[in-house]
Amino acid sequence: MAVAANRTRPMSPQRAHRTANSHEGTDLLIRRAGTADAVGITRIYNHYVDVGGATFDTCHWTCEEVGPLVEIPDPDGWYVAVDRDAIVGWASARRYSARFGYRLTCESSIYLDPASIGRGVADALQLRLEEHCRQCGIHHAVARIIADNDRSMAFHYRYGYELVGIQKEIGNMDERWADVAILQKIF
Repeated sequence: MAVAANRTRPMSPQRAHRTANSHEGTDLLIRRAGTADAVGITRIYNHYVDVGGATFDTCHWTCEEVGPLVEIPDPDGWYVAVDRDAIVGWASARRYSARFGYRLTCESSIYLDPASIGRGVADALQLRLEEHCRQCGIHHAVARIIADNDRSMAFHYRYGYELVGIQKEIGNMDERWADVAILQKIF
């Protein structure tokens, strides 16, 4: 996950709204994603597939794969950040497991266009995800982060996520083992 990490605590909803709306002097809109947004979502995600550090995926997502995902009803939720008619970031709260006992648990993700890092876009998306989780009765959010992604770790800590543990050498990319941090937030 690629997120900005230049603040020491979460923004208030009012400050995030002002920051988001000052993104390069234009209005930033956070809205529910639809199938037409699959192009922007895949463009951003596939960048991180190519450069590494935020996903263990090696295959690009396609619009045909993502389109149906964004249409899954609540409690799943996909949101996009739109600036000047372009998607500059996206966030999702997806069902953690199909097992009944996990029905009030989600896994959260935020990915940004690299040009939008450090401009408050992740903050605005995170606040919208948290609002979505509360509205849907989600009790527990999980974030799985490649452990050396310091920006993402700091971002989640600022929003009240706690480290549950580190899965040592669980992923192998480019002939190198990587650890994954499991973080959680209880609503």
